[in-house]
Amino acid sequence: MPRVGWVALGGIFAALGAAGGEARPAVAASVVVAAVLVGAARLRRRRVMGLAAGALLVLVRVALGTLGGGEVPPPPLGATADWTASVVSIGAPAEGEQRAVLELLSPSPGRAWARLPRYPAVIPGDRIRFRAALEPLPVDGGFATYLARIGVAATVEVRALELSSGTETGAAVERYRRAAGDAAAAVLPEPEAGLAAGIVIGLRDRVDRSVAADLTTAGLSHVVAISGWNIALVGALAAAALRRWSRRRRTLATIAVIAGYSVLAGGGASVLRAALMAAVVLATRETGRPGRAAAALGVAVWALLLVDPETVTDPGFALSVAATAGLLAWGGPLTEALRRRLPARWPAWLCESLGVSLAAQAATLPIVLFAFGRVSFVAPLANLLVAPLIAPAMAVGAAAVAVGGLVAAGAPAALGVPVAVAGRITLGGIVAVGHATAALPFASLTLDERTAPLAGLLAAGALLVAGTRQGRAALGTLRSLGALRSGKPGRRAAARRPAAPRAQSGHRAANVVTRAAVIGLAAIVAAVALGAAARPDGRLRLTVLDIGQGDAILLEGDRGSRLLVDSGPDPDRLLALLDARLPPWDRRIDLVVLTHPHEDHASGLALLLARYRVDAIAEPGMRGPGPGYAAYRAALASLGLASRRLAAGDHLALDGATIEVRWPPRDGVPAEPPDAGTGINNVSLVLDVRFGERRLLLMGDVEEQIDPQLLSGGIADGQRLDVLKVAHHGSRTSSTEAFLGALRPRVAIVSAGTGNPYGHPTAQALERLHAAGARTYRTDRDGSVTVDTDGHDLRVHASGGREAATGTAPQPLALFRCGAPRIAGWPSPTGVSPLHSSPTSGPPPGISVTSRAWPRSPPSWPIASQRAASGSIVAWSRRRRSSTTWTGFSPPTTRSASSRMGTRALAG
Repeated sequence: MPRVGWVALGGIFAALGAAGGEARPAVAASVVVAAVLVGAARLRRRRVMGLAAGALLVLVRVALGTLGGGEVPPPPLGATADWTASVVSIGAPAEGEQRAVLELLSPSPGRAWARLPRYPAVIPGDRIRFRAALEPLPVDGGFATYLARIGVAATVEVRALELSSGTETGAAVERYRRAAGDAAAAVLPEPEAGLAAGIVIGLRDRVDRSVAADLTTAGLSHVVAISGWNIALVGALAAAALRRWSRRRRTLATIAVIAGYSVLAGGGASVLRAALMAAVVLATRETGRPGRAAAALGVAVWALLLVDPETVTDPGFALSVAATAGLLAWGGPLTEALRRRLPARWPAWLCESLGVSLAAQAATLPIVLFAFGRVSFVAPLANLLVAPLIAPAMAVGAAAVAVGGLVAAGAPAALGVPVAVAGRITLGGIVAVGHATAALPFASLTLDERTAPLAGLLAAGALLVAGTRQGRAALGTLRSLGALRSGKPGRRAAARRPAAPRAQSGHRAANVVTRAAVIGLAAIVAAVALGAAARPDGRLRLTVLDIGQGDAILLEGDRGSRLLVDSGPDPDRLLALLDARLPPWDRRIDLVVLTHPHEDHASGLALLLARYRVDAIAEPGMRGPGPGYAAYRAALASLGLASRRLAAGDHLALDGATIEVRWPPRDGVPAEPPDAGTGINNVSLVLDVRFGERRLLLMGDVEEQIDPQLLSGGIADGQRLDVLKVAHHGSRTSSTEAFLGALRPRVAIVSAGTGNPYGHPTAQALERLHAAGARTYRTDRDGSVTVDTDGHDLRVHASGGREAATGTAPQPLALFRCGAPRIAGWPSPTGVSPLHSSPTSGPPPGISVTSRAWPRSPPSWPIASQRAASGSIVAWSRRRRSSTTWTGFSPPTTRSASSRMGTRALAG
């Protein structure tokens, strides 16, 4: 270890001893350490001198920082008050809520962990105001320990807040970071976009929670942490771009670029450690001295502790330092040992990846056990599989930020196609490896609070024995004594094969270019093949998304048009579900229909409008009371869009399918909600979808009072209904017995959240559906439910593994969607007035709408040429109900074309 390493080690010991202490103990310890330093100087013990010097300076820094300071009393709990707070940090959204750490400013100081509504979105540096009562920390568990470690003294649930954006430099930098993350999301799907934001910019709150949990279980959390990989890549790119400059100017510019990137990446402890190491190495080499990584690590650690001794309590800092030290100490020896012992056909890069991975994991194991009480048994395998993807994933993430910025500025979306394909391969590969390895039996072991410290000590002791020369010597002596005592000769050394000679730099560069060309060609071929396979197949497809306690239904026409009915309560989950089914370079929703303005149906709209190109929006005409609906109206205003009003009697055409609006009556929807519950539910749009012989009915959230009016309006035509999206999540007041008896649905789908507090779907609703002969699916147990039909057959599949009696295999997810339909005109809005006079959006491709209140004359486009396009355009006219109803067809009893793949037609 270099001398500066002993200095850093002394600083670590001093910072650990003074963590959370007051000034007086730090002063006393400084005097003692100073005496030790003087004695060591006389004895010329360099290691002791280094330890003492590092400890002394850190202790002096602690004493100076705590003099005159006092402990802040915890904020008052239980009493409701008007609070002003600053956002310190945010976590990944969950269940339609934001999670944040707040610095309370008034009426009393302190820190609190808060659950905030999803809108308005907050970022670190924002100042918010809210009215709520603070609650105590959880009684036990690792989460309570984590909150106490970061200084949080209370928790709070905020129902509504007022936001004022921060004006300081930190808030401005944070907004730039968020803009970069949004740019990556413009060309990459979720969860790859969130993972790219975490890898490239350090926005760990963008990483999907399930992906983060898989990476933690698989021992891959370091993938998301900004570290030496990122700094090295940024420094190499800067040096390559400035290769024509003089060496000194290039070095200074590279250090400046690294510093700027460190600020953009959030300035965390691991980022600053890597940046300082790079700066030290570059500056040392500029002076003509060799830049040693071990010495640079010591300088970086000691400097960080001198600036802020509390950094030593940050697990991220500890893991970063330990991993780097492990790589420097054991990475090379482990790689060489693997090369000697593994078969000769194993490539050198594979041995190096495995050796580096094992070194980093071994060095961080004691800290992981101490801090988190968890050990991953699949980490070596997971890291071996992920190692070749990390560098390409960083490059793809950086390219996504750049290309996404161009696309957001107006460049063609086609620019993002190669980036999106590469993202699916690299970032998607990391996600897939994390999920697969985390799902293996006994992937990880979680220890309790008593066992974890002991396991950490044992792991640290094992590393001291196996990882130091003295320990290995002692272990070798014990082995020799054991062999002599047993009378058996020692095991013969394995035949060593020489390490593969290093290729020349030119050959390495040629190999890299060749590999990149092969990978690029394979990606293009795969993309073309997947694109051809994912063309519209002539089937109508309806998917009730597993969105939680709410509704979100994706309807895809037989020629590629898309209609989204409602957006659910969780915007981030909605985007993940849509991105899994739709290609990132064709983020097109032709029409969004909001059935009614409750938050569990409207909360996803604002984020949807920011991420997807929505051509038109329709709703019943009642304004909603929640923050999600308010954010949606604000998003409409910012985009210059206006919603249209739908009512009973209106018709839509989705490619070859027709949709009739059955409810509510045009004059029966007040502008403001009469109450917060039934009064809003009962203005839900009821959509009657017909395609060939098949009929699907989407009931929104209407309750039992509406069923008799729908029956009297002729919604039951005497034939059996094929698919019913059950009203109001299967509540007690949904889908009455008379209504179900008249329609007799074959398939019923209930959209409800797992463990929802309302008990949906209720036992009464399920009994009524069973009595009506319906095969019932529910998203809380079966996942997203997809129904598709060619107009004759009917196939049902649940993503949770459940399938209909037809036995149909699930449809593949769409990577491409070719043949986008042409665009038709849309009449002027009625009922819901535009928010301002800006031009409204263009018409939805492949969808036309007719209404008594809208023009009856057909538009001027040539119908024949439009029908030649992949999307069908229907002439503009008022339709009679009989014109949209197929009669005279009985349910099929023979095997259809799709049944030749093992599918039986679903018949009554």
